[in-house]
Amino acid sequence: MDVEIIYSLVGIVIFIIIVIVTLHSDGATEIQTKEEKQYAIIDTYKKQLREALEPLANDKEARVIKKKELLLIFNNELSTNIFFDQTELRAIMSDLSQNY
Repeated sequence: MDVEIIYSLVGIVIFIIIVIVTLHSDGATEIQTKEEKQYAIIDTYKKQLREALEPLANDKEARVIKKKELLLIFNNELSTNIFFDQTELRAIMSDLSQNY
C-alpha cells in the first residue's frame, strides 16, 4: 500500500514538471517560407565560395580548380535539397559560376 502511494506521488510530480516545462518552453518559433529558406541557403553558398576564393586572388589556376571543386559540391548538395527544382538549380549554379 505504501509503495502504491509513493508511485502515485512520483507520477503526479513528474506530470506537474512536464506541464511546467511545456508551458515555459518557447512555443513561438519563427517559421521560414520556402523563399526565405532558399535565399539563406544560396547566401551561405555565396559566402563559402567568396571566402574560399579570396586567398587565391593572385593564382588563377588554383582559383579555377578550387571554384570547380566547390561548385561540384554545391551542385550535389542542392540536387538533393527539397527546396530547389532543376530549373532553379541550373540558375543558381550559373549565377555562382559566373559571378564569383
